[in-house]
Amino acid sequence: MFSYLARRLFQGSIVLILVILFTFLLEHMVPGGPAVVALGSRANPKSIYLYNKTHGLLSPVIVQFFNYLKQVLTFHLGTSITYSAPVWTLIRSALSHTVVLVTVALVLQFVIAIPLGAFQAQRRNSRFDYIATGTTFVLYSIPVFLIGEFMITLFAIQLHWLPGLVSQTASAWAVFTSPLQFLMPIFTLTFLGIGGLSRYQRSSMVEVLAQDYIRTARAKGLSERLVVRRHALRNSVLPIITIIGLSLPALVGGALITEYLFDIPGMGSLTLQAATTQDMPVVVGTTIVATAFTIVGSIVADLLYAVADPRIRTQGR
Repeated sequence: MFSYLARRLFQGSIVLILVILFTFLLEHMVPGGPAVVALGSRANPKSIYLYNKTHGLLSPVIVQFFNYLKQVLTFHLGTSITYSAPVWTLIRSALSHTVVLVTVALVLQFVIAIPLGAFQAQRRNSRFDYIATGTTFVLYSIPVFLIGEFMITLFAIQLHWLPGLVSQTASAWAVFTSPLQFLMPIFTLTFLGIGGLSRYQRSSMVEVLAQDYIRTARAKGLSERLVVRRHALRNSVLPIITIIGLSLPALVGGALITEYLFDIPGMGSLTLQAATTQDMPVVVGTTIVATAFTIVGSIVADLLYAVADPRIRTQGR
């Protein structure tokens, strides 16, 4: 198990370093380099030279990259052009909102999608299966901003049931203390992944129900409910665990748009505002942090799968 974890951490570190390298090259490909990004396009040659000298940008590129890598790994992500504040300070204040929002949405996705997919598999080719399949395909194909706009129009503007925007003074934990204002953004993100997850669960459940050990369990006289709960459902969920890591990039990407739609002060709002104002240090910082969380989520999903299925650990050895 330790060797498996070490190998996955090594692979994740390589991916993170490649992303940091990409962001480093992105800043240097801007005409004038990082100095123009920080000082603006109207900076004169003297101020550009002094900036490059002060920040070690006159050194060879390879030396600059290792210095940049050291700064990133110690959470020195530069200074925001728009806010004149350290980028990590801005990200740290916004990150809690995104983490709580994404975590709650991910839990709801699995709570809804796994029973739905299993129920469809038990009633394959029935009317319910056809209706659920059509509904999940529609949810899978609709872009997240359209789901959010529809919910705002229906529940906030027409029915006046829910507030259209989240209060800017609300903390990340207001999801639990004041849930009404977070219902629409949470379910917008939840609907984003239900379609794909339920289809995976249905396919996995159909395959498991056709296995020999399921026939054996039925032949022993076990009730259908016990066969499904103890044997079929448990084994069909194993492949779904890996979907956690695969769904995180889409969920984080959906959170960027959802936070902007509902005015949530999270990573999404921070990234889009930085992109609009061409605040390159903030865009680079949020990209690196989002990549790191995606890698961690993928590693956690792989470890959960290895814990649930001993064959993975045996193959690793």
